[in-house]
Amino acid sequence: MIGPPLFRRMVRSGRSELLMGHRTFTSSPTAPRGQGTDQRPAPIIAIDGPAGTGKSTIALRLAKHFGWRYIDSGAMYRAVALCAAERGIPWTDEAALVRLCAQLTFTFAIREDQLVVCVDGRNVTQAIRRQAVGAGASQVARLQGVRTILVRKQQELGGAGGIVMDGRDIGTVVFPGAEVKFYLDATPEIRGRRRWLELQQRGEPPSLLEVIEAIRRRDQDDRSRSVSPFRVVEDAYYIDTTNLAIDDVFELMVDKVKSFGVSFRSPDSRQGMGCPQST
Repeated sequence: MIGPPLFRRMVRSGRSELLMGHRTFTSSPTAPRGQGTDQRPAPIIAIDGPAGTGKSTIALRLAKHFGWRYIDSGAMYRAVALCAAERGIPWTDEAALVRLCAQLTFTFAIREDQLVVCVDGRNVTQAIRRQAVGAGASQVARLQGVRTILVRKQQELGGAGGIVMDGRDIGTVVFPGAEVKFYLDATPEIRGRRRWLELQQRGEPPSLLEVIEAIRRRDQDDRSRSVSPFRVVEDAYYIDTTNLAIDDVFELMVDKVKSFGVSFRSPDSRQGMGCPQST
């Protein structure tokens, strides 16, 4: 995939060449009310990209570095899939899933350098990372009713700013007016190996080839779905992480955020991470 001309990485003889262009610092005219930069005390950093690009690791590090909060939008879809399975709700039953989503309350916290995800006060951090739950998340993410509710919850969680949020449609749908947008990418083989190593550490048995194939299927599903298809927006900074160490990617992104001169004032401490039930 070739990234937008604003931030493109090319590999020549094993060396990384970064081509960066200038972008004027403005908020998107398509941003929903309350998302303009002049109405937030601190910025929103949107990170999109497929699984295995390192976006969750980077998002957590950026949040810690700048003293902001981190919201993993993908964890919300995984949590819905997990809760649905526990209640015997099929991942294709949109009406039942919509009712379930409307009742769930999500909270996020960073504890001991790790993101903790809770649903209705229950810690589901480990449970939602199982391979089967990930497959369910891919199915529920195709449903318009589910996405509508979760997007609204994500906007409620992060609308005040001072957040780093990662996912697949943060810069396109959730926060089109985000101050800085990134899109991380890598080859399916590299992403599959990274995910396979994570699963091996958790004691899950799938083979490397199975994980790579699952990555390819998820990519196809995300790009071909009728609801919020996966795409790179023109004002996002594209970074191919295939041949970059995680520290290199982190430094690139920190430098780019700083280059905007955005305020790094911490958000209001009274702004909680809980998301109220939708009605």
